[in-house]
Amino acid sequence: MPTLRNRRLEQLLGGPIDETLTYKQVKGLIPDTTEGPALDFKRDTYGRSDPERKKLCGDVGALANANGGLLILGVEEDDQGRAKNDVGVDISDAERIRLRQTVVTNMQPPPTFDIIPVEDPDRPGTGFLVISVARTATAPHAYIQNKALLYPKRIGTETAWLSEAEVAEAYRARFAGFADRIDEAARIEADFVDRLAPDETFVVVTLVPDLPGAFTIDTAALKAFELSNANTTHGAFGIPLRHFIRSTVRRRRLVGATRYEPNKPHAGGACELHENGSGVFASGVDARGSGIEEPTSRLVDDQWLTLGIATALRYLARHAGDRAAAGGLATVRAAIAAGVPAALVDGLGWPEDRLGGEITTGAWADTVADIDDLCADGPGLVAATYRLASELCQAFGAPEVRQVTAKGGIRLPHWHHSAHADITRWAQAAGVELVRQPLA
Repeated sequence: MPTLRNRRLEQLLGGPIDETLTYKQVKGLIPDTTEGPALDFKRDTYGRSDPERKKLCGDVGALANANGGLLILGVEEDDQGRAKNDVGVDISDAERIRLRQTVVTNMQPPPTFDIIPVEDPDRPGTGFLVISVARTATAPHAYIQNKALLYPKRIGTETAWLSEAEVAEAYRARFAGFADRIDEAARIEADFVDRLAPDETFVVVTLVPDLPGAFTIDTAALKAFELSNANTTHGAFGIPLRHFIRSTVRRRRLVGATRYEPNKPHAGGACELHENGSGVFASGVDARGSGIEEPTSRLVDDQWLTLGIATALRYLARHAGDRAAAGGLATVRAAIAAGVPAALVDGLGWPEDRLGGEITTGAWADTVADIDDLCADGPGLVAATYRLASELCQAFGAPEVRQVTAKGGIRLPHWHHSAHADITRWAQAAGVELVRQPLA
């Protein structure tokens, strides 16, 4: 997945800015391409001295604090800032690691960037280093110098250092943006829950990328969506959960449903995937009663709650990253959609054994997570599930979710025995810790 999406730069290069870039594409910028706000040529790589370290971090941070862009090392420029000659630089793994570590260890927060080697076929080991820097919602990014923080920004074709007032404005924009994304997640959720079956209880997870992506809904997109759902049961931790048998569209979104009844509320589960990479996913969490006594409230199974959140995070992140090409962080919200009183119960115990008390008006939780972490099967997905599920459990009066841990592990004793083998295989492949002692 490309770190940077910039239509003008992609047109100049004749393709996406990723590892598929060829030497011919980059050399094609010579001799007529001029530097601009999103494009900077460098004849040489950056050295190891303190001034060179500051220059590297300043150039990368300046693009990140503006609208993103490219640094292309190995291109000599003329006095007018036009690409002049392909002199080439060292593109070895060691050089790329050195440059990356310099930026990551000297900037706070680290920007989102890639270093793409493009080898000259006539000079093995030499070529262009294309540093692709994304605009991020975590800006402003600071260079750390003697415990002081310096904030660069690309203005025109130059790197400038922000004043105190400009830094304050950048932080104001960051925090305002976070509040806006929380509000947007709540709005998407509220619009969606009206289409859910009122006689079921759902966990509803909504994801809003910090930096929106884009894709076009057309006949081909719908067919691809149908195909992706046709023979796939979506799940997490090696456990299948929901199969969308109906694929359709609403305004600017794809819709998946677990039953084929177009004019009825969604039962069991459903999803809506927006063009900008946002999305919402619902999964039923009702526990079966024992039948001995009539429950006075809806019973929420803690295992279905945990699995529903994890499945939703994984599915929505892959939509954002793979289909809409959104990247970076995302604001995520999870809610219990219950129009009547609900109680949390132990999925392994007696159905009426409750974990805490009742909620009467629903419950919600929110967090921030890296889209790449959620896409990948690993500790990042599990840890994000823990944060959301624990906050929902606390609304019932339970201190934390029992099935997963804050560090991204899985507590095996709190899952049904029939799922142990699948969870174990998944955890071993994903590098996830298995905790074999129950939560005290």
